[in-house]
Amino acid sequence: MVLVAQAVYWMGRIFDYALLARAILSWVVGMRMTNNDTVVRIYDALIRFTEPIVSPVRNLINRFFRTSMIDLSVFATMILVGLAVRVIVQVLLMLA
Repeated sequence: MVLVAQAVYWMGRIFDYALLARAILSWVVGMRMTNNDTVVRIYDALIRFTEPIVSPVRNLINRFFRTSMIDLSVFATMILVGLAVRVIVQVLLMLA
């Protein structure tokens, strides 16, 4: 169980870093600060990787809160994923 808990922890960390990179690159690509196709491809890959989790959070935020032009769903997803990973790891370690 400890090995599974470590795997869950590291998957959560990787997803957090992907979300952080997505947030940073959204500014770079969105403000047209780069013409590098590689950066745009990496950004598109990060969106495809993270969007299945970010999209439901975005829908939930939009339902209850009227946010302006700033999309807070990526940061809310980081918080929710972090909490979920902590709970899952604690449960797995208690079962070990």
